Amino acid sequence: MEEKMISGNTLLTAYLNEYIKMTKPQFAVMITGKWGCGKTYYIDSIISEWEKDKEKDDDEDCIQLKPVYVSVYGMKSISDVVRQIKTKLNPVLYSKGVKIAKKVALTALQILAKSKLDVDGDGTGEDLNTLLDAEGILEIFKSDSSSIKGNKILVFDDLERGQIPMDEFFGFVNSIVEHSNSKVILICDEEKLKASTEKDDLKVKYKDFKEKLIGQTFSLEVDYAQIAASFINSSREKVLTDNLKLIVDLFVASKCENLRIIKHCLLDIVRLLKQLPDGVEKNANYSVFVKNVVAYLVITSIEDRFGNKDIEGFQSYNFLKKATEEARIIEGKYLPILEYHKLYHSTYSIPVHTLLTFVRTGFLYAPERVVAGSRLLMSRSLTNWEKLWRYTSLSNDDFLDLLRSEKERFYKKELEYAFEVAHVAGILLSLEKRGVVKLSRKYIVGIAKKNIAQIHKLYPTDITRLAMDDHGYDFRDSDSSEMNEIFALASSLMQKQEKDSEEEYIVKAWDQLKAGMTVSEIEALFDQTTPTRRCSYSMMNIFTQVNPQNMAEKIVSLPNATKDEFACFLVDRYYLKGAGINGTISTEMKNDKESLKKISDHLKSKAKRLKLIDKEQTLLIASKMDEAVGKM
Repeated sequence: MEEKMISGNTLLTAYLNEYIKMTKPQFAVMITGKWGCGKTYYIDSIISEWEKDKEKDDDEDCIQLKPVYVSVYGMKSISDVVRQIKTKLNPVLYSKGVKIAKKVALTALQILAKSKLDVDGDGTGEDLNTLLDAEGILEIFKSDSSSIKGNKILVFDDLERGQIPMDEFFGFVNSIVEHSNSKVILICDEEKLKASTEKDDLKVKYKDFKEKLIGQTFSLEVDYAQIAASFINSSREKVLTDNLKLIVDLFVASKCENLRIIKHCLLDIVRLLKQLPDGVEKNANYSVFVKNVVAYLVITSIEDRFGNKDIEGFQSYNFLKKATEEARIIEGKYLPILEYHKLYHSTYSIPVHTLLTFVRTGFLYAPERVVAGSRLLMSRSLTNWEKLWRYTSLSNDDFLDLLRSEKERFYKKELEYAFEVAHVAGILLSLEKRGVVKLSRKYIVGIAKKNIAQIHKLYPTDITRLAMDDHGYDFRDSDSSEMNEIFALASSLMQKQEKDSEEEYIVKAWDQLKAGMTVSEIEALFDQTTPTRRCSYSMMNIFTQVNPQNMAEKIVSLPNATKDEFACFLVDRYYLKGAGINGTISTEMKNDKESLKKISDHLKSKAKRLKLIDKEQTLLIASKMDEAVGKM
């Protein structure tokens, strides 16, 4: 058994192309690499190429098998694996017509004397789904029937994330490669696979199984630049393809080596540009503006998602003085790229702190004002409150005109953004403190709070209206008790809006739970980042927002196969026995405790009226919820 290190995947691709053409190789090929390095992306790409070749050599009188890809993530038994293979095969078999499929099954299973087959299509025979049971599916791969054409390729991914004992799984794979012309490709992080098997008391050790089963092992070394470029080209988004080299250069410089992060980053770019005001693209400097925004959003998105808190201080210092050692470290990573692409300082387009808020919440607060404040676009004149903020440079007449105008808007509660209210209130409080004007500080605070409360009432779903974006200006008198009172109200109302938004999202996510969903699809319901914190909904409590009885009814109504997936979802989410990963339930997730108890009680009550598998699978979910509660 030989292990090879690959670069650029050239050797691996060439080997696999030869391997699938071999006659009864009687060994499997293993592809190993760290999580997130692109193993699944690679195999998806090469499977697509194999399928194109099959489409070119199609035979209408035969069934042309396509490669079958199965992720064993969360699977507990070989039956689960075979069921997935059957699911992948059924569309292929039916695509050629039931008559041919049944002829194939007839040859493969050799059951002519035992079953009546409707090969003439008169409606009197057995159903194909019944005919192709678990054993029948495996016989499709072992059969030498002339009705089955194409290379018989089985790809098993996520080996280390399954729950099937590895000696049992390897035995299953061994029976396929030894007794058929099938080609089997195994994909895993071998170090994690070894670690998990060493914990189990297996009769046969991992190294012995591997020596018998695996003929070739490849360690995947990913060309991140090449894959990032392919992501961009396949997106067909003009803003990405126009800035391909810039994005790839920055991604490589970041050294994060996580393909999921680059995908999120590319989505961030597209989403942010869609939130810019209409008409901004007509500005003569728009392309330069976009290039700069793309660069700093890539840096911000990658660093923040990679967990680098120091990104908050990136370019927050002036041109003459470096603020911190951390800021210099980040700058050192990207400065050569920024200089090569002739980019401006981030404050000329959209400041990093604004981009960071967008990455964490998904919203570009006050986009009109963001654009208006861009020095690259220079598309506006100062507002009246901005001119008043600079009152020391005004003449007496201009000052009085502006003061009269802004006081009137403030007292009439005509301001539409909380930060505007805070700025005008701060200016008035500052003027009062300096003795320039005589005003009631208490009255100013009262008006400001009423105006902010009105904004909250008028725009209950617009979180941006309550955001305290300073718009590039320090809040006047910001350290006073009066301003802190104003900030506190805006913050509390914004938190309420954000909490309401989170709850609404979770309720809508559970509404999407339906028959046929897999563990991954259920998890995907809560992958979205929340508007309140740097985490996804999956890290929060997600059961307190639903009615326990209604949730129990929804779960009971699911098919048993989907209930099994839901149970696996609970195992993975709460790190229960069999999860394969040790983890700690977060404090927020523990808030689900009482809701899980109630849902479990309802499930147990409903199970009393159920029978057989329906009852067993319902009680399985209740038991997983009880196990999760026990860990909280």
